[in-house]
Amino acid sequence: MEDKKDLLEFLEKEGGSLMSFALGLLKNWPDAEDACQEAIVQLLRHWDGFDRNKNLKSWALTILYHKCLDQLKKRQRFGRFFKRAAEVYRPAKEELSEEYINRSWQESVFNQLKPKERACLLLWGKEGYRAEEIAGILGCATGTVRVHLFQARKKLKKLMEKGNE
Repeated sequence: MEDKKDLLEFLEKEGGSLMSFALGLLKNWPDAEDACQEAIVQLLRHWDGFDRNKNLKSWALTILYHKCLDQLKKRQRFGRFFKRAAEVYRPAKEELSEEYINRSWQESVFNQLKPKERACLLLWGKEGYRAEEIAGILGCATGTVRVHLFQARKKLKKLMEKGNE
């Protein structure tokens, strides 16, 4: 267990940013918690095989990214159920505050991005990773990351311009 002390210290220090990344992709607290828990189990299970010369945070984000994709796949299978539930629990128009409308608009704009575009944008904008590092985390080419970032920014700009009209 002494060997896993470094991992536990890392999780205490970076747990918030890992959860933030999962929330950014999944937009759902319980799913993000599940993805983080599954990622932690995987980190613990494979800690002995981890190359200590590599970046621990990148490795953790790679595992978490794949767990988030698994959650998105599960969500798609039950998509109709969640859509009906959202319709039932939507607040009445008179209950909608301006803050709620603005937050909902921003979330809906961000949710229109593809999962890989959201992941690239979060890792680049929020975590400060470069395209090369993001490529390592997501398991794709650096050029692909740049394309995802370009497409995400282009979509966000178009959607925000449409929202301002």
